[in-house]
Amino acid sequence: MRRWRTIFCGLAWLGWAAGAGAAGFEVECQAGAGDYVVLVHGLDWFRNTLEPTAEYLHAAGYETLNVRYPSRKVANPEAAAQWVRQVVGEHCRDPHKRIHLVGHSMGALVVREYLADGKPARLGRVVFLAAPNQGTPLAEPLRWKPLGALFSPAAAASCGQPGRGAGSGRRAEEIDYAPGVLMGNQPGWFPLFSLFMKGADDGVVPVDSGRLRGMAEFRVVRTSHTAMPRNPEALGEVLRFLRQGQFGD
Repeated sequence: MRRWRTIFCGLAWLGWAAGAGAAGFEVECQAGAGDYVVLVHGLDWFRNTLEPTAEYLHAAGYETLNVRYPSRKVANPEAAAQWVRQVVGEHCRDPHKRIHLVGHSMGALVVREYLADGKPARLGRVVFLAAPNQGTPLAEPLRWKPLGALFSPAAAASCGQPGRGAGSGRRAEEIDYAPGVLMGNQPGWFPLFSLFMKGADDGVVPVDSGRLRGMAEFRVVRTSHTAMPRNPEALGEVLRFLRQGQFGD
């Protein structure tokens, strides 16, 4: 009981933090000579989560589109996926450039929804960071609707328990693209949450939850869930996968 009280209070605080800094539907674009990279964040607890990733990839020559959506307010990942599709349609028009996608946490599920509804003609490579592809036990308290509404209806709808499938049926189907998946194994700010997960975890998602049938690569990085988008090793692996379709040795 004490453990669940701890996790309940922690999730309530995170829900408040998400609401305090929630962004609307918008996109930040940085022009570049290289391919497009569309970045999709998860819960925007502190906003601008993927800004370090976008800056790093832009410095490497890519044209970056950092997609933002009201992650605490949208009802499900499908709603955010429609915004991603609109952003791609409006901003990724150069026929000579491929369109890569990078999703962090719940943002990976948004990317999966987007691709399940139809891939762009010039789809490049896809990278998932700290993705709850098989769910996370931390979603269990969100079954209580008031807490789910406070924290995020989309997270409650999409981040089911491991073994129960993560979200909608479309995402549960075998994918027809081959993403690279990076997972962290350090609890970071959320060490108490590790008590509710089996095996290694990043403080929010178990490492094994990131596995996905059809993925091209799977790698564990020594970092936490929230630090993943700015971790030097993770950034290097993202760039390597976008360029080569594989992580380092």
